Amino acid sequence: MNTLLNSRLSKLILASAIIFSGFFASSAATRVYADSPVTSTAIYKAYLDVDIVAAAEKSGLNRTVADYLASSGNALDVKAAAINALYSDLAWSDREHAEEYSQLVYGKSTAALDKSALSAQQLFVIGYLKVLDHYLDPDITWITAAQKALPGSQTVALIHALAASQQNMDCSWVITEPVLNDAELTKDLRQGAVDIITDYMVLYKGSPCQQSGEEPAVDRLVNDILQDGVVLSIGQSAVLVKGNAAAIDSANSSVVPYIRNNTTMVPLKFISDKFGARIEVNTNKLEAAVVYLNQKTVVPKVEIRNGRTFVPLRAVMDIFKKQTYYNKGLIIITANIALDAQNPLNQQAAELIRKELLSLK
Repeated sequence: MNTLLNSRLSKLILASAIIFSGFFASSAATRVYADSPVTSTAIYKAYLDVDIVAAAEKSGLNRTVADYLASSGNALDVKAAAINALYSDLAWSDREHAEEYSQLVYGKSTAALDKSALSAQQLFVIGYLKVLDHYLDPDITWITAAQKALPGSQTVALIHALAASQQNMDCSWVITEPVLNDAELTKDLRQGAVDIITDYMVLYKGSPCQQSGEEPAVDRLVNDILQDGVVLSIGQSAVLVKGNAAAIDSANSSVVPYIRNNTTMVPLKFISDKFGARIEVNTNKLEAAVVYLNQKTVVPKVEIRNGRTFVPLRAVMDIFKKQTYYNKGLIIITANIALDAQNPLNQQAAELIRKELLSLK
């Protein structure tokens, strides 16, 4: 409770200090922290030529705006802008637009809604409303569910990053930069809106992203991951084992993970050795028996390549019951640390590990 009160108090003090400093600002151009990530990124301004966004700014949440947000045929980025416009006045305070919207559209509270029955866009609409309603201590569960349902949307990814940053402002740039640099996201948000987000979030660049006296959170996570597991990459023989550089097969650099028919294939002996398992390979039947923790598992349809046995990554996950992270060819297998591909801080840590692994080539 004290942590929550301190968090709320610090955010209120930050906002008050910025308003106060405005009365004494010098004529020199100075960049300062504004209120907070979700309240200082007015993306609706890039969409004021769209009637529904202008109407939301002028009239607030009403039946017309709610119907637009509920329609599956309307663009997601315009919905995001319209939601943002609902909070365009300068007098920020807790609101209940998510509940008002839920009553208008569904006739019930958000607590009574079945999330599994809602579309990804509806998860996003309610999620963004909930984040803005109680911005000092936002509920990000709905917007996180929306990101998992729409992993390729830049709009959703950036709004989720703002929400996550609201909970840890010092890490705002660490959380947002990977999203801005993700070339695989569909660019479904106007560049003007992206610029509004970038111009504010970059103010946090260089912030410590740490607790007092501790190393930066992302660096701490990277170290924990490296000490806990094994890191491989598609097409690369160099690996990281417990933080140390190594090779999958020091005698044969052609032994590397690969993708076959959309299935990631990994070297069985290398991984088995790292986790203390014993293997037996029947090359005639193309199957492998893995004995791990006194339990024997037979893996069918293995592949022999460059003199080594390869199995699907999924089989490794099932046998060893380890935490496995996969993203764009990067494979992280850990004993204790579960990484979420949708978590911005986890993404940042994974990308730093990827760079370290690539430097071993």
